[in-house]
Amino acid sequence: MNHEDLKLKLLSNSPIYLSGAGIINIPSVRTIIDIGLNEYNIRLSHLLIDKSYLKESIDNISNFDIFFANCYHNTSFRSNSFDLLRLYFATECSLEQDDYSISITIGDKGHLDHSNFDEFQEMISTAHNIRPSNEAEFKPGNSKAQEMVDMILKNRKKQPKPKEKMDLHSIISGLAWKSNGLNILNVFDLSIYQIYNGLQVTDNIDNYHHTLNGIYAGTIETKNIKISDLHWANKSN
Repeated sequence: MNHEDLKLKLLSNSPIYLSGAGIINIPSVRTIIDIGLNEYNIRLSHLLIDKSYLKESIDNISNFDIFFANCYHNTSFRSNSFDLLRLYFATECSLEQDDYSISITIGDKGHLDHSNFDEFQEMISTAHNIRPSNEAEFKPGNSKAQEMVDMILKNRKKQPKPKEKMDLHSIISGLAWKSNGLNILNVFDLSIYQIYNGLQVTDNIDNYHHTLNGIYAGTIETKNIKISDLHWANKSN
């Protein structure tokens, strides 16, 4: 699916069609709360398993291979993963394997396999506002460089992590009590994508008005500002 079409589907909270598998329904915040945010995130992390986090070079292995192997050999991993797959596809799932292929059966006719698992992961990542980690940003060219990289990463781990200023609770609460058409009664019917989109657009509108007020008041220089770039409805990454 085209990425713009995917984002529009998520914005309207419409069902998403994954070729070969079926219809995906993204749960509301209320459903996630009922499951438990921590439990939900653990299960979500299973579905978004990424071979790039493994130390060994395995170019001929796909994310689906690793996901299937974990489901096959680890009952807890399989149980957690299938809980979310059943939630997303609203049907039962099972492992399928023969001499030539491996797959996960979705309902009566759908399958997750090498042909659509990457697209599935992209859809789920976008739906939950998850972006790729930059943890593996260093590519040392020799042993000395590797030593420096190891030292940098070791020192980075020692640094105290800054306290988060926002979490899902504060974002939902802020959107619910801000005058924007939402309230504490209906905000929980939104999806995670809609929540984060609402936060981003609300911030854009606030920043837009703040900048314009500063320009009108003469407290913000306009010579380095391209006015067309300020509009709150401009596309974001």
